[in-house]
Amino acid sequence: MGRRKNLDNFIGEMRARQRNIVFPDTVRNGRAADVFLWRGSAHPAIVQRIAAWMFGLVYAGLGLEFLYLAVKMRVEDGSSIGIVIVIFMSVSFVLLGIKVFRNGFLRRTKPPEE
Repeated sequence: MGRRKNLDNFIGEMRARQRNIVFPDTVRNGRAADVFLWRGSAHPAIVQRIAAWMFGLVYAGLGLEFLYLAVKMRVEDGSSIGIVIVIFMSVSFVLLGIKVFRNGFLRRTKPPEE
């Protein structure tokens, strides 16, 4: 009898997750994707892995583009405060890209201790 209740709960939860037309339901599904991209998963699905790699590469590429713009600004204008801000943004985007990209890989899990 306990298995049937667990199965009913599981089916009800899956139906609730698949409804993403109304406002609160879109937040639930979007949050799950955001949590995966930020925290990762021990065993991500192949689609999640590819998405994490793509987002990570986009963020890192954007950061490198900002770095290129900072060098270009330094050569042309010579202003220092703008360059510091752009370099900070550049480093932030590159680090974010690396973090998200790494979440696309499998993680080792510790075996349960007996």
